Amino acid sequence: MKRKIKYVDLDELNSERLGLPGSPVKLDFLPSPEQVRKALREVKVTISLPARSFRYYEREARRRRQSPAELMQRVLETHARVGD
Repeated sequence: MKRKIKYVDLDELNSERLGLPGSPVKLDFLPSPEQVRKALREVKVTISLPARSFRYYEREARRRRQSPAELMQRVLETHARVGD
């Protein structure tokens, strides 16, 4: 026997009031073009790594079919987001 789905009446979604049933929905949840441009800015950096570290990134990147630079960028971006 399958479990029954329990639906809950929501008064808010993402901390915003939903309004009355049938009222128009606010759809301006996308970031502005200026915010997107700021997020896409990149800075070129040159680093020196121990050979052992670079071999690790090469090996992992090969497994994921990426370049080592792309993998390092993802790791650094994830680390920066966690720190915020």
